[in-house]
Amino acid sequence: MPTEPKQEPQYSEDIRIGGIEGGGTQSTLVILDGNGVTLTKVEGPQTNHWTIGIDETAARLSAMIEKGKEQLNIAESVPLECVGLTLSGCKEEITNRQLVKTLLDKYPQSAKEYVVGSDTLGSLRTGLQSGGIVLIAGTGSNVLLINPDGKTYSCGGWGHMMGDEGGAYWIAHRACKYVFDDIDGLVEAPESISYIWPAMRSFFNITDRNGLLPYLYTNFNKTTFASFAKEVAIGCEKGDPLCLKVFEEAGQFLAKHINVVAKKAHNDLKLAYGGLKVICVGSVWKSWKFMKNGFVNEIHSNHVVDELSLLRLTATAALGACYLAAEKINCLFVKPYDSNVEVFFHYKHDHYPEILKIEHS
Repeated sequence: MPTEPKQEPQYSEDIRIGGIEGGGTQSTLVILDGNGVTLTKVEGPQTNHWTIGIDETAARLSAMIEKGKEQLNIAESVPLECVGLTLSGCKEEITNRQLVKTLLDKYPQSAKEYVVGSDTLGSLRTGLQSGGIVLIAGTGSNVLLINPDGKTYSCGGWGHMMGDEGGAYWIAHRACKYVFDDIDGLVEAPESISYIWPAMRSFFNITDRNGLLPYLYTNFNKTTFASFAKEVAIGCEKGDPLCLKVFEEAGQFLAKHINVVAKKAHNDLKLAYGGLKVICVGSVWKSWKFMKNGFVNEIHSNHVVDELSLLRLTATAALGACYLAAEKINCLFVKPYDSNVEVFFHYKHDHYPEILKIEHS
């Protein structure tokens, strides 16, 4: 008997494909049909296996898939055809395979197949078809370049102990470090700590620096500590010089990430209309206006990039995970890349002759 019936569902609207985008704070599942139409969306907790372990990550992913199936009245015993997982921490092939094996062994009803990649990959595949850069600045930071030939290059993403410069944790830590060193007399802060120090005491509900130690050690939680970055952003809104300095430094470090991978970018990407495309993901980008000068100065002074466009996603990065899953099972549909992104900043070297003259008191 011919194997036609097996192939047919792969191009049918009856097929169900999932995609989960997972960060260090929260995760999102989207389920599409075989035509690429979004059927449902589920929000869930963070799914970084380096933080919570492979078993707990698999349990959370399965729970999200089952919730999505329930919303679509899909029987618990019927698995999705394929689920793409683009998760924070999924940069290593060995642990990615371990995660897939755990899911298939423990939760066979959730999905028949999986494809796993980093959260940067999911974001990039949501908005760009033929390659480009994605720069994540959420709880942590990470940059990924994909060239048209499929080769990838990355920088950062090593976690709060070894990097994550420009991410929310780094911003919160940088601000607190300025205060600690200034009060100690070890290194004088570049600007007054008159806003950040009271903000720290209020946010962490402490009276002195000793009160912060449980947050740093006994009761350490990266996400909780990183959320202090919001208070630093509020300080920027109020014009506090030290807060503005911290965000300017964040912009500078994020630009450094781009300069590193841009050296490996194919000319087709650099010479495209609008220049090198960079998808910017994560809550830190909401404070772009405070990072802009540091960012542009770093790009301009290094002469690695002549032109670039910063884009933000207008759709969830879980769609990119879905697209990867669809490709794995040869389910073909038109992907609306252009409508998934919008440009929020354009840089061209010739247009910024004055940028190096910008100084901050």
